[in-house]
Amino acid sequence: MVEDEPGQRLLGHPAVTECVVVEGEQMIAYVVAGDGEQPREFLAELVPLRRLPDVVAVIPVLPRTAEGAVDVAALPLPVVEGQRPTGGKGGFAPAGSGSLMIGGTLLFGFLASATTNVFWPFSTDLSGVPLPWAALFFGLYLFEWASFGLGVMVLLRGRPALARLGRSAPLTTSAWLALTWLLVAWWPQDNLYRLAAKTDWPRQAALVYGFNITLMIATAVLVAFVAGRRR
Repeated sequence: MVEDEPGQRLLGHPAVTECVVVEGEQMIAYVVAGDGEQPREFLAELVPLRRLPDVVAVIPVLPRTAEGAVDVAALPLPVVEGQRPTGGKGGFAPAGSGSLMIGGTLLFGFLASATTNVFWPFSTDLSGVPLPWAALFFGLYLFEWASFGLGVMVLLRGRPALARLGRSAPLTTSAWLALTWLLVAWWPQDNLYRLAAKTDWPRQAALVYGFNITLMIATAVLVAFVAGRRR
């Protein structure tokens, strides 16, 4: 949620009584105004094109929390041509974004699988493992590759979705990076562990502090994000 030039200008419209601007993948201005009003046309005369909201949604009332703050998560989902709302409250995503996430996850997951033996030779060799254990371990590798692919897509496209939840910018960025790391780290972590001797204490310690500890920290960051107050 932002209070910037578009929001301030919209409040200058004679029919606009309340306004909030939410900025994520799209900038959406929610306004409480009289029926039939066209505040976007009014705004276009006062604000540079680069700062115009993508959508100006006229709604009857701004939802609020018990503390009186605007409840960003409860804002209605605007629907415009060529776009569709996400499945939850307060979200807004371009049409096809789900397909893009799935496609990107599969692409980067495939790249991870294709390069595993380049970075970590023989780390996924199951030739000496009997069934059904070999199949179970291969299933683990599939999950690791898919998790890495999803983590890359979260890194590339995930921050706007978190930003719509209304937490502070530093906490949102920290949660975005933490979520990315929680997904991405399994692929290198398990491969490095499989190649490390159990009594190679320096390497074991490096792996513990490089992965295990950082994954715990990333989880704590997400807990703080979920429990954090909206702006």
